[in-house]
Amino acid sequence: MQRWILALLTLSLAGPALAVPPENPDQVNGMIDDLETLADQGRALKQGLDPADQAAVEACRAEHGALQEQAVALRDSAAKLPQLAYRVNLTMAASAAAGCVACDQGADQCDSVAPALDRVRHQLNAPAEKQ
Repeated sequence: MQRWILALLTLSLAGPALAVPPENPDQVNGMIDDLETLADQGRALKQGLDPADQAAVEACRAEHGALQEQAVALRDSAAKLPQLAYRVNLTMAASAAAGCVACDQGADQCDSVAPALDRVRHQLNAPAEKQ
């Protein structure tokens, strides 16, 4: 497991060096917007929520369960992107967003979304490789 995480981290940091424009920039930008919104929603629902209070967690799941499903769907979509750098960083951001909106996990998951999205933005703004 640690090797897998290390490999993903290495690829995400090397991504900007492999500057390749996305096939569909609107799709990537839409995913960024959706993940930022999910992170904001996750932070909001975590305020005042005690993950140790089982009744509160169940009530949260009943009200906000669709958010986690949305984050998982975004992660699945990101995993299918053709460019490796976008695929890795958006998948990492979506995984963090899924934890962020999960009612039984801490708010620290929300802090991992922004750095992954910053790497995606950097990749989008990097000059394309010369062929």
